[in-house]
Amino acid sequence: MITYLIQDPQGASKEEAPPWADSPAPEIDAYGQLPKLASTFDHVDGLFYFTYAVCIFFFVIITGVLLYSAVAHRRKTWDQKPISNFTHNTPLEVIWTIIPLIIVMVMFAWGFKGALDMTTVPQAAKQNTYKASAKQWAWTFTYPDGTESYSEVWFEVNKPVHVITESQDVLHAFYLPSMRVKRDVVPGRFQSVWFEPTMKGDFHLFCAEYCGKSHSRMYSKVHVVDSATFASQPWNQVPEDDAPIEDRIAYGKQLWKGAGCYACHNITGIENTGPSWKAGPEGSPEMGLFTKNADGEIVGTQREVSENGEVTTITVDEDYIKESIAYPAKKIVWRGRYKVGGMPAANLSDDKLSCLIDFMKSLADN
Repeated sequence: MITYLIQDPQGASKEEAPPWADSPAPEIDAYGQLPKLASTFDHVDGLFYFTYAVCIFFFVIITGVLLYSAVAHRRKTWDQKPISNFTHNTPLEVIWTIIPLIIVMVMFAWGFKGALDMTTVPQAAKQNTYKASAKQWAWTFTYPDGTESYSEVWFEVNKPVHVITESQDVLHAFYLPSMRVKRDVVPGRFQSVWFEPTMKGDFHLFCAEYCGKSHSRMYSKVHVVDSATFASQPWNQVPEDDAPIEDRIAYGKQLWKGAGCYACHNITGIENTGPSWKAGPEGSPEMGLFTKNADGEIVGTQREVSENGEVTTITVDEDYIKESIAYPAKKIVWRGRYKVGGMPAANLSDDKLSCLIDFMKSLADN
């Protein structure tokens, strides 16, 4: 199976492999172009191949004329006189102006109609409306019933989808190559796009506008499933409190990547935009969130924080973590680059927070 290489130095370790690591490469056509079409927007491919053919045709014609002229009319002696003194040919210039203009206008009309089709939402799609919220550097998806998922989204096959996009910070772009959909996500403005998935499977969603340091890691998986699978809400199945701890830790790790925590908080003990969740090597200032005492019990580490302008030392516990996720500016870690704060608030349900904390605890002295 062809897979994407891990090219991001921030994710060089196995623990911090970027979200697309080990994802199958998209299927392409016989010409090695474009991921396999998985929606009804086939006009995008038609325009692409028309443009492709026009470029090849004129490249061959122009290059051929240039090569022929260079060989057939080359100067054979140093004192050879010019074959012709003509400086221009009006009919020819009109022809090579009018024909390209017609071709470009055809491309424009074709593309404009396609853009209108993509943003003029039919009634069937409006009844299946999602919201895609972008922020540095992750996606949050809200389903028609109000439930949410992070960096993974599920759609029902052969059912039109309307997606309203919003940005919580800078310019992003909602780009689904297999669906032939791309829509800029502009701060302070809602944008709409729709499509109809026609093929079950897993597909790729990228941010296609440079949005900062971890732009290349702003990736999501799109799952297109049948109606029975969709009805089971796979995005909303959180391990219960009495579930095996391994399952809860695995879900917490998935949430760490899916909710975008990985962009600032690594699990390798290396200084990053935000404090590492795992202790660094001996002598490192990174203390992690939890450690093990002499009895092997998992306890919180101590750290200096600034609250209301006063610096105090606190012991990390579950309440502190929950408070920091919901109100990140309330207690800012008072060390080095972390003093500037800037972490966005996140709205996670209690069961998801519990799994995330179990994952944090699993990093204690490992």
